[in-house]
Parts: sequence; structure tokens; C-alpha cells
Amino acid sequence: MFISPKTVIENKWLTHPDCDTYDDFVDRKFVSPNAIDFTLDRLFSIASKPFIISEEHKEMRGGSEMVPSTDNGKSYWRLMAGAVYDGLSDFYVEVPEGIACHFIVRSTLNRNGIFVTSGLYDSGFKGNLGFAVHNRGGVSFIAPGTRIAQIIFTKSESEGV
Repeated sequence: MFISPKTVIENKWLTHPDCDTYDDFVDRKFVSPNAIDFTLDRLFSIASKPFIISEEHKEMRGGSEMVPSTDNGKSYWRLMAGAVYDGLSDFYVEVPEGIACHFIVRSTLNRNGIFVTSGLYDSGFKGNLGFAVHNRGGVSFIAPGTRIAQIIFTKSESEGV
């Protein structure tokens, strides 16, 4: 069962630097009936060097932060067709014991070939929301601070550490 966005916000499991109260989240159009929209606030390219992983070792590809271009006073990141980017949100999550959460892309992006993926956020995780942005459509432009996906909180019977 999904946990009410109001419960999530009032318990401060999810916070945003510009929102202090539930009403602040509502005013910013972050609250949906079953989830909370979050924004794309920083975007990184992913380097083309090899990614290496085993149970003992991991070498990430890395990349660099992308600077949005400005045209007519509006700033946008240009996402190339077929590319994958590393995204970061200003939203901060603290997942309590017995709770887990995951993301669902907003339908407008989905219908235009933009997908957002992330692993499961387990009980005990604390940090900013991070995710991959996949552009399977044509060249796209996304402005910093755009609502890109929703986070859903669910009850979980946690196991292990």
C-alpha cells in the first residue's frame, strides 16, 4: 500500500530546501494523490570509459556536470537522442525502518521517450534523490527545476542490513 504524501512530508521523510510545510509542497505542485513529484536540479554527462563491477570491486564511469544553455532568458539542458545522463534532485530523503520507496517517471516525459530509472530506496537510506535519465526519443530540452518523476513510499518488512 502506498503511504500518503501528507504523512511522508509531515514526518520529514522527504524534504526540499524551499519547503517547510505540507502546504509549501502543495503550493509548488509537488503533491499528487499517491506520490510526490520531484525535480531535476543537476545533470551530469556519463563518460564513455569502461564500467567495471564485481562483488569485490567497482569502477564507475564518472562524468561531468552539465551547464544549461540560456536562450531568450530560459535555461535548458540539451539531451541528445539515445543518451543516458546522471540526474540529481534537491529533494532529500530519509527512509525510516519499515518503509521503502521507488520512482515513477511523469507521464509527459514517458510519452516523449524520456525515462527515469533508479534502484529501490531501502529502509535506512539517507541522501539526495539520484537517478538516470534516458532519452530514447529525439533531441529534448529540460529546464533545471522541472518536475521529472514521482517518488512513492510503501510499507516494507525489512530484512537484513
